[in-house]
Amino acid sequence: MDERLCTQLKYLAEKYETVDFLKKDPSQFMHRFSDPMDQEIVALISASLAFGRRDQILSHVEYIMEDFDAFREKPVAWILSEHFKAMFPESEKSFYRTFSFLSMRLLCSGIREMIEKDGSIGGWCKRKYLEDSGKTRLSKIIASHFPAECKIIPHSETTAAKRLNLFLRWMVRDSSPVDLGLWSWYPKSELLIPMDVHVVQEATRLGLIEKTAGGKTRNPTMKTAVELTEKMREIFPDDPARADFALFGLGVDGEG
Repeated sequence: MDERLCTQLKYLAEKYETVDFLKKDPSQFMHRFSDPMDQEIVALISASLAFGRRDQILSHVEYIMEDFDAFREKPVAWILSEHFKAMFPESEKSFYRTFSFLSMRLLCSGIREMIEKDGSIGGWCKRKYLEDSGKTRLSKIIASHFPAECKIIPHSETTAAKRLNLFLRWMVRDSSPVDLGLWSWYPKSELLIPMDVHVVQEATRLGLIEKTAGGKTRNPTMKTAVELTEKMREIFPDDPARADFALFGLGVDGEG
């Protein structure tokens, strides 16, 4: 990789991985809590809604946070008591963009099952990951727990699983003012770049990803996410997902 580009990406990662990053990012919500169980729940809900305009993402997560306050409950109590059912009826009407109230209800029900089986989301994921001996990507293991009707969770074999990989980045990466680093049992070297259309566009512009044979920008697929992550290992060998902050800086603020 070009030395100038390596230097630029390192600089941008350093610039954007700060406490100030939280102010306009859905990762801010998990930092409102100190109990790891609560942090995991809020993180999975917030990451699952990380799609579309940032102001709309934040307002919808904030709406859910207000329900915790209404019941005067911690997130884990809100889940286990099934108070989420009052907020999310069995309806296919839209809660946020393409995500229905039913999908949100099924997401919360799936989280409740994880906690009841293994004490926490992290406990469930650790058990499943170790049972699988690392043969299956953790994002796919998590997705398989939720029914197909839960459209907020990606079930396609080819999807880049951007929001689940974002959740995993938050849970695994340590020594970060943004990511929590709760899951020391999972190697951060195995994390994938959370890939969406904007990330693909910036990576293509920088020459990190080639266009299709027809000259078009590629779709954000799992294959492309793996390819970009491998490229980022050249800069961040043990922590390729850190490049997510650099690509954010390029894509959102147009640096470089």
